[in-house]
Parts: sequence; C-alpha cells; structure tokens
Amino acid sequence: MKEPLHILYLSSWYPNRKDPTLGIFVKRHAEAAAEINKVTLLHACVDTDMGEGEFRIEKTEKGQFRELLVSYGASHSKIGFIRRLKNYQYKKRFYHFGLEKVLEWAGQVDLIHLHVPWPMGEIMQSLSRKLKVPYVLSEHWTGYQPEDGRYKGWLMERLTKRTTRDAAFVLPVSEHLLQAMRSKGVPGNYRVVPNVVDTDLFKPLEGEQVIEKHLIHVSSLDDQQKDVSGIIAAFIEARKQAPELKLVVIGSGIDEVKLKKLSNEAGLTGRSVFFKGRMMEHDLVKEFQHARAFVLNSRFETQGVVILEALACGIPVIAPAIGGIDPQIRDGCGILFPSGDQKALCEAMLEVANNYQQYEAEKIREFVNSRFSYQVVSKQLDQIYREVLQR
Repeated sequence: MKEPLHILYLSSWYPNRKDPTLGIFVKRHAEAAAEINKVTLLHACVDTDMGEGEFRIEKTEKGQFRELLVSYGASHSKIGFIRRLKNYQYKKRFYHFGLEKVLEWAGQVDLIHLHVPWPMGEIMQSLSRKLKVPYVLSEHWTGYQPEDGRYKGWLMERLTKRTTRDAAFVLPVSEHLLQAMRSKGVPGNYRVVPNVVDTDLFKPLEGEQVIEKHLIHVSSLDDQQKDVSGIIAAFIEARKQAPELKLVVIGSGIDEVKLKKLSNEAGLTGRSVFFKGRMMEHDLVKEFQHARAFVLNSRFETQGVVILEALACGIPVIAPAIGGIDPQIRDGCGILFPSGDQKALCEAMLEVANNYQQYEAEKIREFVNSRFSYQVVSKQLDQIYREVLQR
C-alpha cells in the first residue's frame, strides 16, 4: 500500500464564521483528497469582530483531514492605500504564521494544492518557495468567461498568469472553463478535475413518496448570473396550467429583495413561492429529497456544484444548454432548454412536474457516483500528486 502524501490545501475562498457556505466546494475537494492522502487545509481570513492585532487559531481533525483556520483583525486606517497595504501584509504574515503551526501539528508537506489563484497566488508561491515543494492549482471561477468579464486589470492578469505558468498542473473543474482560461491567454499545464459531491450526504430519500409538486432553486440569488427572475416569470406562466405547482427558492444575495418583490406582485409569496434563505448542507439535502426537480437558469457557469448535488439526491435537473453544464443531463437526468428561452423553461417545468415518475432516482444518482464522488475524484487527485512528485 502506498504511503500517504501530505498535501497542504490553500484557497482564496473558504467557509468561515461570517459566511459558512463560501467555497464549500473547496472543502469537499480537500475531503476527497483526504480519502487517500493526508490533507491539511490552511486558511487565514479577516474577522470584522476582532480588533487590529488580534487573532484566533482554530483546529479541527477528522481522519486524514485537518483544518487550521486563522482569523485576524483588519487595519482600520482611513487612508485607503495604507489600509489595503497593511491588510495584505497581515494576510501574508498570518499565512506564514499558520504554516509554522501546520508543520508543528502535521509534519512536513509534500505538495501544495491551491484553489482559485486570484488573489492568493503570490502568497501561495511564497509558501511554496519556503517549503521547497511544487504546487498544483484548481480553478472554479467564472470570471474568465465573456459573459462574466471580471478577469481584467494589469495586476490580476499578471499575478494569475505567473501563478498558473509555474504550477505543475492547472486543474479547471470543466473543459468549458479550461477553454475560457486559454482564450484569455492564461498559460498552464492543463488537466480537468471536476468538482466533487459527498454522495453519502446527498442521496435519495428512502421509503417515502414525494406528494406535492415542488420545484427547487438554489443559488446566490445574483440575477445577473443566475437569472432567478426568469425562473419566477416562467413559474408564473406554468402555474396557469398547473395551479398546484410550488417553487422553493433557497439562498440569499444581492437581488433577494427584488426577487421577493416580483413574487409578491404576483401574489405568490407564501402560497406558491417560498423563500427559505441560505441553508447548510444537511438541511439542503432534505429540500432536494422532497422536490420534483431542481431548476437552474444561469447565463454562465463553470460546472454547477448544486446541479451535481441535486442529481446525487436522485432528482432531475432543468437547466440551460450552456457551457459548463454537462450535456449528458438530458440523457434521463433532466431537461436542457435553450438559454434565455423563457417559454421553453416553462414547458420544461410542466414536463418534469407532470411526468416525474419517468425519471429513475438510482439512474440519476449513478451519473454522479461514476464521475463526481469522493472515491472517483480522490483517485484522480492522487494520480496527479504522485505524477508531480515523480518528476
């Protein structure tokens, strides 16, 4: 049996006290890697409840997966340039401080795995040089896609390209994201490694039948990307033919008030449209298990973790036929409709809600199990790590 490697995980996004769902998919990746190897995740972030100079260390350990989280107080300088400079210095200082604690706790590191190169790339490279170990990086960000457009600016482009160029492997979560990065001239030794789903948690409900016609949507409620207003508009039309249809909206974000107003104006909030706010995974699973289908209407995606979570629960998906969303979803796992076609979205809602029984939960779940489970992705990551270290 192979001796486990020790992989140091870093990420630009990670769950914290203020936002416990931020970058939760990164944590799942780390947990998957820990199925085979020893993984220590180090994350340092600002805690707005702490004063400048204060910090807190939290450690957790489960099997081969360790977390070391450093929270610290930010600079409150009234001069913007000085505040930004000091906060960057604090972040770098606490990452190097956290690294010392990692080495004391878990021992020498064999390789670093960074998730999302901006803005953590420069700090990660300084840790790589300090440890004298190589690194790989995963990318999840939609910013490279033309519909998003946030990958811009001299500093971002320069640091991102330097980070990807020096990486042993660059691991976008989908082929679509890989092509978007290449179109922006981002160099790298590319290999796709998808997002991962905890299929022990996300699974079909056993021994209970779904009775009500619930459709479910889960997102950050950012209408520019997710077009949730389009879902509500299509749902209003669908209810004219199926008055018993219900829509559950889970999440919170910048357009939450606007979306509730749209539902209120149609007289549906609390009757047919239910806003349930942000949910942690254990509660989200229950919502999936009682739904007829998951509905997405994004204008752009890199892969869509929530799609995989819904499929793992055995429910079909209604989603636009855009890059980043697997075209195989249409093969017994749901319906793909032309992006921006509200009539087609309405028809898909009615089709799935009225013909739910034609979808086989175990067949849908197997699609995820065979490609996105911890067991599958952990083997892909282990192969990559060992390939890097054997060079």
